[in-house]
Order: sequence, then structure tokens, then C-alpha cells
Amino acid sequence: PLSADRLVLTAQRALERARLERENSALKEKTRELTLIGKSPQMAQLRNLIEKVAQARSRVLIEGPVGSGRELVARTIHTRSDRAARPFVTGAAASIEPEYMEQALFGIEGDEGRPRTIGLLEQAHGGTLLFSEVGDMPMETQGKILRVLIEQRFRRIGGVVPVNVDVRIISTSSEDLLDASEEGRFR
Repeated sequence: PLSADRLVLTAQRALERARLERENSALKEKTRELTLIGKSPQMAQLRNLIEKVAQARSRVLIEGPVGSGRELVARTIHTRSDRAARPFVTGAAASIEPEYMEQALFGIEGDEGRPRTIGLLEQAHGGTLLFSEVGDMPMETQGKILRVLIEQRFRRIGGVVPVNVDVRIISTSSEDLLDASEEGRFR
């Protein structure tokens, strides 16, 4: 038997899905349009470096002043890598309250009172996580992130089962993290 309410709901969901797919395609096209401009020897050197780094499986730190195009470089690395078809997720340490940093990165294991939330690392599984202003991350979270970088797994807050991830991390900073490390402000 066909229910009119169910038919309307199914049609609404199909239309919404089609709209989201069109919007997703449009956004992907927009991100492809972003390119590095300039023909100076320094820009050519940067393009060559991006091509080399994109094919490597290493983590990347991009340092530079605000407005210098760090996110554009990170997106270019992602789109030139073998992870290009996978998610590119961004997070900003400066916009996350320190007490919520681990929740934002690792997510929360649900229970009766709260639903499971997926953190940035899990959202970026298979792709790239761009974490801007990584120097603003609390020290205790930095230690946990180092473990995730090595092991490629973590536990959600309140969870007992490890979550395995395959994620490339690109970090940005407007400050000299080597100096911050020597001063004991960065691990």
C-alpha cells in the first residue's frame, strides 16, 4: 500500500539530496578555481615545492603571516595529492575554546544522554585535515595529537574503542613554532 505522506516525504528527501549534490559540485568547482598567481622565481619555486610535497605522505607545516595564502597552499597540496577526491576538512585552533579542543578533534562517544559526535580527525578520514594556527593549541592536546600522528588512531571522549584514521595533517601558523618550541610553548 502506498501512503501519501510517505510518498511526499520520499520526494522531499530526493529533491533535497539533488540540491545538496548540485551545491557540492558547485563548491568543488569553486575550490578548483583557486590558484596561485604570479610568475616570479619565488612563485615557481613554491609551485615546485607544492608538487613534491603533495606526492609525499608526510605531514606539513606552513608558516607565514596572516593573509599570505597559507590555506590556499594547503588546498593546492591536497588537490595535487592522491587524496584529492577525499575530504578536505579545516579547523582553527584560535576559534576553538581550549576546554573543547579535544572534543573538536576527537569527537564524543555517545551514550543515553548525548548523541555521538564525530571530530575533525574522523571527518577527514582518507583525506586531509588543515589545522590553522596550530600554535594556539593547548599543550596537553598537543601531546595527544602527537600520539595520533604516530599511531593514526585515537579514542573519542568517553570512548573505549580505538578509532583508526588515515588522515594527512597540514598545519599552519603565523608565528615561528621553532622559537615557541625552544621557549616551551609548543611541542
